Amino acid sequence: MVTKEEQKLIDGCIQGKTESQKQLFLEYGPLVKGICQRYATSPEEGEDMFHDVFVFILTHFKDYNKITSLKGWIYRIAINKAVDHYRKSRAAKFTPIENEDFVVSAPQTPIPEVLTMDQLVAFINELPDRQRTAFNLFAIDGYPQEEVGKMIGETPNNVRTLVFRAKKRLQTRIRNYLNHEEFEL
Repeated sequence: MVTKEEQKLIDGCIQGKTESQKQLFLEYGPLVKGICQRYATSPEEGEDMFHDVFVFILTHFKDYNKITSLKGWIYRIAINKAVDHYRKSRAAKFTPIENEDFVVSAPQTPIPEVLTMDQLVAFINELPDRQRTAFNLFAIDGYPQEEVGKMIGETPNNVRTLVFRAKKRLQTRIRNYLNHEEFEL
């Protein structure tokens, strides 16, 4: 359901009012920017995706169905644009991941919470493209493995494997960072 304030903002954006567009950018820009940074391979790519998402939003308000919240609609557009970007940049050659049984042999050691969000995003951005995209969609954005697989053209087993590998890399990266050790991907 759309609030009166959101409807006023939407109407202003449809009419091309600069104040409304600025308010939309200020209110929802951080959300969109965070999503774009998580899926991008570089800050420049993140900025390009961010720009593309806002251009799309501003030119497609007529398609907004008002059933979902404005924030939810914008969030979904940002995710879809990030996934579209991933699909376009993905290598043409597909190499399936072999089905492996994964067993964590060592107990998980708690890691003190001394990382900033920017550091964590940077570590996520260090992941290989397939792992980063699957991890973002599954672990952060909360999509089920089957849906992630459909979105990025992988089987659910491959998604499980990609997410597992991403988590292991992140655990190692964070542990090494906190222990001031070198890390190689």
